Amino acid sequence: MSYMITIKFPAVSAATAEGVARDEQADRVKRIIEDGQQYGCIHHMFTEDTDGAMLVVDEWPDEATFRRFYEGQQDIPKLTEAMGASPDLAPEVTTRRILDTPDRF
Repeated sequence: MSYMITIKFPAVSAATAEGVARDEQADRVKRIIEDGQQYGCIHHMFTEDTDGAMLVVDEWPDEATFRRFYEGQQDIPKLTEAMGASPDLAPEVTTRRILDTPDRF
């Protein structure tokens, strides 16, 4: 059983995130990816929410492992700040348990 974690950054547009993550922050993104993989992240992607905000979608083995990674990761706040996130507007973190059903692929 694993967990899908979504993190919405309301003040960061997906278009801005796409450019910043690819260009001037590429080394920081790489460090975050490597750190997440060491912690056990199964899947990771940036997506665009219906309102145009950046939405991170991850799959983790459990919520506690994600929390340890996320709360200790020092590059994430620097990256999101570079993307225009406001320190006054906290990201919205949602956790969902992925069901082990026969139709999953």
